[in-house]
Amino acid sequence: MKEKQHKSEQFMKVNPFGKVPALQDGELSLFESGALLTYLADKYGQLATPEDRAKASQWVLFANSTLANSVFVEQFREKSMPIVMGNLDSVLASREYLEGGAFSVSDVAVGAYLLYIPAFFPQLDLSPYPNVVAYMQRLAARPACAATVAARAQQKKEEDAKTPTAKPAAADVA
Repeated sequence: MKEKQHKSEQFMKVNPFGKVPALQDGELSLFESGALLTYLADKYGQLATPEDRAKASQWVLFANSTLANSVFVEQFREKSMPIVMGNLDSVLASREYLEGGAFSVSDVAVGAYLLYIPAFFPQLDLSPYPNVVAYMQRLAARPACAATVAARAQQKKEEDAKTPTAKPAAADVA
């Protein structure tokens, strides 16, 4: 990113907006995380039926819209986040992962946003959502997540802790 490769002519053919993530798979060019996630899940046999695709799309769209806006858009956070997180906590009270007992692309999409909350908003108290926190801990413990999303979130927390304005994390999930 520092060398601006995402702004190169070659990259702009994959994503005309010059943003990441983007994917070139043969002749197919895709951008937007939700499109990439559902495409890869479908390509590798995780979405066998229209119903499977609909469930995955539902959670990916939830992550990229409802969840992201309620947490990461300051003007919505105070009112929307408690409702969204409370409802998500209720969903997770009866299941280990969003689509039941098995980890899926839905968990990748939703988990990515959730795991960044403590890094970007250490002042947010997640204790009212114990099922969400337990879910976040399960996701962060997965080897691929621990090496990527959780590691980056932890790195951000450590960097912020070195700055004089950093506040202690309310919930330590990464």
